[in-house]
Amino acid sequence: MKKKQNFYRLLKNVSEILPYTILEQRSLNIWYFTNGPLEERPAGYEKNVTFPFKWDFEKAPVWFMKDLEPISHQEGQRIYLRFWFGGESLILVDGKPYGEINEYHRLLNITPLCDGKTHRVEAQVMPRGLFGKPQEPVFSEAFLLIIDEEISEILKTVEITIRTANILEEPVSKKLFDICDEFLSNVWVPRDTKTYLETVQQDIGVKGDIENIWNAPKFEEFTGIKLKKEFKEQLINRYTIFKNKLEKLKKEHPPVGTVHLVGHSHIDYAWLWPVEETKRKIARTFANAVMLSKMFPEFVFSQSSAQMYQDLKEKYPELFETVKELVKQNRWEPAGGMWVESDCNIPTVESLIRQFYYGQKFFEKEFGRKSKVCWLPDVFGFSWVLPQILKQAGIEYFVTTKLNWNDTNEFPYDLCIWRGIDGSKVLYCSFNNPNEGYNGKIDPDTIYETWKNFRQKELTDRVLLSFGYGDGGGGPTEEMLQNYRILKEFPNLPKLEIQSVERYFESLELQKNLPVWDNELYLECHRGTYTSQSRTKKLHKQAEDALYATEIISIFSKRNYSKELDELWKIVLRNEFHDILPGSAIKEVYEKTEKELSQVVNKAEEFLRETLDSVRKNDNNVISIINLSSFPKKTVFFLNKGINLHFKGKEIDFQRTHDGRYIYLLDSEIEPFTKMEFEVKDQKSKFLERDNSLSMENEYLSVQISDNGTVQIYDKEMERFAFQGEGNILKMHKNIPAYWDNWDITDGVEKTGFSLKASRIEKLESGPVREVVRVEYEAEGSKIIQDYILMKNSRRLDINTIIDWHTRRALLKAYFPVNVLTRKARFDISGGFIERSTHRNTNYEKARFEVSAHRWVDLSQTDFGVAIITDSKYGYGIKDNLVSISLIKAGIFPDFFSDEGSHEFTYSVYVHPYDDIKAVVKESEDLNKPILVNPGILEIPSQIVKITPSNFKITSFRKNEDGDLVLRLVEVLGTSGKLKIEIPWFKKDIFLSNILEEQKQKIKLPFDFQPFKIYTFLFA
Repeated sequence: MKKKQNFYRLLKNVSEILPYTILEQRSLNIWYFTNGPLEERPAGYEKNVTFPFKWDFEKAPVWFMKDLEPISHQEGQRIYLRFWFGGESLILVDGKPYGEINEYHRLLNITPLCDGKTHRVEAQVMPRGLFGKPQEPVFSEAFLLIIDEEISEILKTVEITIRTANILEEPVSKKLFDICDEFLSNVWVPRDTKTYLETVQQDIGVKGDIENIWNAPKFEEFTGIKLKKEFKEQLINRYTIFKNKLEKLKKEHPPVGTVHLVGHSHIDYAWLWPVEETKRKIARTFANAVMLSKMFPEFVFSQSSAQMYQDLKEKYPELFETVKELVKQNRWEPAGGMWVESDCNIPTVESLIRQFYYGQKFFEKEFGRKSKVCWLPDVFGFSWVLPQILKQAGIEYFVTTKLNWNDTNEFPYDLCIWRGIDGSKVLYCSFNNPNEGYNGKIDPDTIYETWKNFRQKELTDRVLLSFGYGDGGGGPTEEMLQNYRILKEFPNLPKLEIQSVERYFESLELQKNLPVWDNELYLECHRGTYTSQSRTKKLHKQAEDALYATEIISIFSKRNYSKELDELWKIVLRNEFHDILPGSAIKEVYEKTEKELSQVVNKAEEFLRETLDSVRKNDNNVISIINLSSFPKKTVFFLNKGINLHFKGKEIDFQRTHDGRYIYLLDSEIEPFTKMEFEVKDQKSKFLERDNSLSMENEYLSVQISDNGTVQIYDKEMERFAFQGEGNILKMHKNIPAYWDNWDITDGVEKTGFSLKASRIEKLESGPVREVVRVEYEAEGSKIIQDYILMKNSRRLDINTIIDWHTRRALLKAYFPVNVLTRKARFDISGGFIERSTHRNTNYEKARFEVSAHRWVDLSQTDFGVAIITDSKYGYGIKDNLVSISLIKAGIFPDFFSDEGSHEFTYSVYVHPYDDIKAVVKESEDLNKPILVNPGILEIPSQIVKITPSNFKITSFRKNEDGDLVLRLVEVLGTSGKLKIEIPWFKKDIFLSNILEEQKQKIKLPFDFQPFKIYTFLFA
């Protein structure tokens, strides 16, 4: 007989016996119900109902309640409730979270409640599936089941053996099939028509077939059935023979290797549902894991994200305390060390640091331990700065499975050393479960295939596998753990062990040196997430910038704002979750996210103003400015009125702008972290000047705008054009990915679509400070306005862009064919830069047709370079000398209206005469860190801090809760040397620390520094 036929025949034999596992099935009628938007348990219930009962979808969550009468329980029985209320449900017993009901968790084991007492069961119900799909809001079933434990275990073991036989090779496969066939051939159940008709409705092997015929038999209500004593004895006797033969096969064909299992549920903090639903998912999933921990002493559950534990603590404190107790017992692992499982491309290096700072601090405070494992199974690629952040956060191990999603090349390792930009090393681990990835099951196929896919068996015979339903939450099931007990030592399958992820790494005994991956971990998929939901990305960047500035200035306040700013940071970090910030969630998520990020910006600016007010000496004759950039800046700033300013007796140039403000320019630069004061002489109006030409010129550059809206830049000093032909070519592309609409950009997308042609061009400004030419476009329902801005004495052309977007499944890109020959381009990654090929010689290079960067990308040859600098764009393409920047990417799923509406951002072209990366970094800081302007005299030090040499970017300078100063620097140019820090107004000892600010090594300056290193200093 063919293997496949044998497999299905034997499974049908098992399913025929399954009805006899149900000794009793009792309908639970008459429930009490209440609806309304109630997050907490209701004080009372409005009416009694029985199923089927349809309720109002719009008034979810709803609640059902019933008092269970005392239940009798005998040895060898398990008692379950089987529910379907119309969607995902949290079940509370006697007011406490007990478990969950969803598509994969239909049965609830209540055997522990069979104690002779009445228990109140309540259900909080959302009419949604695990992935946010609407469910019909119908309470359709509620049953109490009494299960024969012995028969159930027998059939489960035989079924598992059949499934194992189906996946293994000969001769083990045939031997396992044979013992199953022998057992089932000698087991008899009653076959009289009356009994068979009663049991067949519980026979999953044939029920569907029978129900779908022209005139199906009429089934009476199934109330349970007992197997007669002689038949049950026969079943047990034959099973004893079966077990003995199975044990013999285990000795003949022992387990091969070990699969290290950990219970897990990947809960996307927002995705196809809003955050408020996530908080309900957390309670349901955690309650389920706690219930399983009580039933299975060997069970260990691992869950990341401090934010989720914080949510649980606030909404269900008793359940949180139970989790804390399981952590003490090493049966629950708070993993990851992060506030959420964050995106790792868009956040700055400081944001990534704060993910671990707040995450590890929370874990240590609440659980008495920090995580050693970074758990990011589903994140869309990983910045090269991450390894040193992990190391400084006390994390040694990094786990992802996402690189298995690569669409072109296999990532070559399952285990390796990941070496970061600064040389820091962490142990990288992945596992390839081809069935459900990180949402694994414990079944023969998953176990066998995951082990078979592990490619480095010469290094270790242990592979990691997480099990439990996820993405929408849910977690492991009782069936999975029952399967574990059967499969943990099985013929020719790997041995199974359940333990924490951290214990897996500690148990590894690697036989030789691991290979090293010394680069970013680029995901060859989901490249559109660098651009989707651009408005959210801009607001996120504004929130990062606002917190940066406020933390620095609030150092000088008598009030310590550290606690308030910490809470604002946590809001930002929560919205960095890898399905929020990348742009792959539903519309409702972004409505909330944009509101929250705007509130962060407003609140941070409020604290900033309060601090400035507290240190301001009112003087109408003085305007003060501060440079909070790490580099010298052009002294350019705006005021809302035109006044005559003098600096050291010299009048400052200014002009009125087209939007009614006034822009000022001082020829000399302002040094980093210093203030300047300008003397106000009198009111003086300077009117807007303009001419009709489409050209602009200053000391360095000559700029010509073409009739179609494109631009050419000529460097007068170098006598070189910036572009081969013309630059800033706007193209509208059709983008229809194969699978993940708001995630992906299609390879070859540049072959689609058309170039935009300007509908209107006019010069808006032409004065002593700057020239501005406006170009307008209309295409496919969207309007684009671009202002080319050329400042006096500058090599940078800014392109301020305002878009009213109403276009679907489209990608708007700007192209720049730069006049440079180079095989490498450099990209800002916030904590340094990475070089990527401009050619596409290899499949790896071809796959990188869209890559991420932060504030700049630069193409240089020895004598000349062109950089594209941005204030909030992250997606770029490079092919030979053609640079493209993705401006808007609007898909239709899961948010049909993705990016609909208004956008404003700036990108710039910076022309420089040498291969000077420091100049590029300085110019990007100039664009992204505007001067802070304040009326009156600010009674703060003229020099806030001075860093020598100027190879560092300050990512954070703040006051902590103890009133000590914390200064964080990143070496961004790839150099070594001696570091000197001067804060003359704050006389305290200086200590070197890690990013958690917990280690203190007293140092003396100057201090030896290394390339691309992050340094955190405490002044205490």
